[in-house]
Amino acid sequence: MKKLIFSLLSVLLAHNYSFAQANLLNAKKPSDIAIATMNIDKGSIDYPEVEDSDILWSKVVYEFIDLNEKLNFQLLFPVNDDQYTLTRKSLWKIIKENVENGNINEVFDVRNDNFLEANKITGLNKIKDFYGSKFTPGDSRPQTYASSSDISGYKIKGVWFFDKKHSEMKYRLLGIQPFGRNLKESGKEQGYFWIWYPSIRDILSNHLVFNDKNNNNRISFDDLLVNRRFSSYIYKYDNVYGDRTIRDYIRQRSGESNRQYQLRLIMESERIKKEILDFDVDMWGY
Repeated sequence: MKKLIFSLLSVLLAHNYSFAQANLLNAKKPSDIAIATMNIDKGSIDYPEVEDSDILWSKVVYEFIDLNEKLNFQLLFPVNDDQYTLTRKSLWKIIKENVENGNINEVFDVRNDNFLEANKITGLNKIKDFYGSKFTPGDSRPQTYASSSDISGYKIKGVWFFDKKHSEMKYRLLGIQPFGRNLKESGKEQGYFWIWYPSIRDILSNHLVFNDKNNNNRISFDDLLVNRRFSSYIYKYDNVYGDRTIRDYIRQRSGESNRQYQLRLIMESERIKKEILDFDVDMWGY
């Protein structure tokens, strides 16, 4: 029986990840590796339709994924965009390339996280202006467009909801915003633009995340994000006060160190997370 189970697992793993080994071991020349990688064409798994009447409870939350955290390194590296061309890319390189080749069109102003049509950015030059600049005098790293090494994090918008039809708490990722170095003003960082996440799921599904535990067992960027395999903290959630941020009501106290203030912000983020978790747990209380 154990041998049968092991054999079945081996077949499944070989089916799902054989290309990762084959394109490396069977390549007649280095360019063959890239060709095999380009032909993944995995596609994203469709979400099931959810009727409004099936949603018992929901909460929209805004989070920040800090790329300085080790758990999020898979979204950051490689930071040298020229080191790997097709076989391995950072999340920013994938987004940037597909914005510039026209595959990503649902791009919205950095100040608009509600994705209003009036704030949709049209035209490649307008979009590139958010992450590009002719360097300013005195800039120690003059460059035209932001590279992967300039990205420090991602802001994401998603909704937690309880599906009473399936008696399950679920999460849907709605938007993502690259956040990084401002090339126009030295020493500053900024968000570049919001992207409607469902519109780029198929693109991210065709790019695999590096797995330092087993290079032959890799998931896509879409799998990583929709299954929340990252570390983040909440900086805002929908509320009666016009979706104010945590910083709007958790202010730094007189004499309080910046470290203590940051700790209080994190504690509030964790409180909101617990509130979401408690609702799920309370649904099963009698």
